[in-house]
Amino acid sequence: MTEEPVFPPLLNGIAVQPGIDSASVAIAAVRKAEAGAGDLFWSQSEDRLNMAVVLEPDVPFSRAAQVRHVLAVAFGDAFGAISPPEIAVHYRWPGDILVNGARAGGIRLDVPAGLSADDVPDWMVLSLDVAITLDLSVENPGELPDSTTLHEEGAGEVTRTMLIESVSRHFLTWIDGWMNEGFKGVHDNWLGRVFGSDEDVTFRHAGATVCGRVTGMDEDGNLLFAAADKPVQAFVLTETVTGHP
Repeated sequence: MTEEPVFPPLLNGIAVQPGIDSASVAIAAVRKAEAGAGDLFWSQSEDRLNMAVVLEPDVPFSRAAQVRHVLAVAFGDAFGAISPPEIAVHYRWPGDILVNGARAGGIRLDVPAGLSADDVPDWMVLSLDVAITLDLSVENPGELPDSTTLHEEGAGEVTRTMLIESVSRHFLTWIDGWMNEGFKGVHDNWLGRVFGSDEDVTFRHAGATVCGRVTGMDEDGNLLFAAADKPVQAFVLTETVTGHP
């Protein structure tokens, strides 16, 4: 059995039983005032990294939503530090994590419902779910060619504990840089690994399926996207969150 992770001093690790989504537990705890900033809920499942951190931002929602990109670049650095160098990590809007071109997991941001761009959220739950080993409950995993696991892509030595410890450390580093130096570092790193800048890509945004090419990202973290025969449009980052009453 894998050892339990050790978290940096600024994060308070709270274990969640295997098979239970850590984000759901975190959201319920926040709404009952039983969790606060820095509490990191993590699943004891060993076949995947499933974690959710509670945040209490002091900036407007339009800027606070950038933490979704912060966690993405933190994962890229964290996985790169403990995996073979030939494994490629990319990001697909709004929160997919791709490993060697296939989806291995994703990032979600949950907030109170009804926030405007200028509101300061009372809380946010930022979560990450990444498949480490094959889900044996799937009868024919070969029928899911667009999905993968870290071990399938050559990172067989990576464990849940190694990954969550590395992600936690890199997340704190990136959060500190974002808070003190602004969004540019995150912006440049995320764009450097974006999926869909060299060829047309299909993904979902705000309930719709779109196809086209990523042309960039603005200074607020909104995606700039060009569909066939249409002008460049901005996909707003705050529209990618889940609101809770």
